[in-house]
Amino acid sequence: MNQTYGMIFLGLTLAALATAAGSEATRRDLEAAYNSETNAKLRYEAFAAKAEEEGYPGAAGAFKALAYSERVHATNHSNALAALGVRMTETDTKYLVKNTKDNLTAALKMEKRESVKVYPAYLIHAMADGNEQASTSFKGALASERTHVKLLEKLQEAGADWKKKLMILVCKTCGYTSEDEDLKTCPFCSHPREQFARF
Repeated sequence: MNQTYGMIFLGLTLAALATAAGSEATRRDLEAAYNSETNAKLRYEAFAAKAEEEGYPGAAGAFKALAYSERVHATNHSNALAALGVRMTETDTKYLVKNTKDNLTAALKMEKRESVKVYPAYLIHAMADGNEQASTSFKGALASERTHVKLLEKLQEAGADWKKKLMILVCKTCGYTSEDEDLKTCPFCSHPREQFARF
């Protein structure tokens, strides 16, 4: 009888440790994602200022829209962390700001990395952990980062058209970014167009 209770205790202990390890991985991922998104927001604000300085209102507006989207992601990650009892604060980091062409290249590289490697890995951890709030936050960021890649690729191809102002919508709930003026609801979180910021 004692051996049976011992095996049950061991099984429960191992299950608890596995859950704790999963929770720990999700927490670390959320912290890393929060820091990455707040840094991206600040970086894009700096890139927008440089584009304005160089006379490229179209590129500046795109960077402002991306900064807004990254802020939404950071807020969602922060809320998921708060549910785990963790409070994050934004850091004030300075960034290497080059010309708009180089800034677009750097931004595209970062967005591709996040959409191909970073967020898919984070999402696997959160889903395995059963953390629905973290999963939703990561899914929203992943969907948005993919739209960021498309926007940045378009801007890179546009070159001299950076002076042309773009109309960009950003969902205030999940950060989804779109140039579709006919958009009625967010394709990711289904919030109505009225809940989008316009750039």
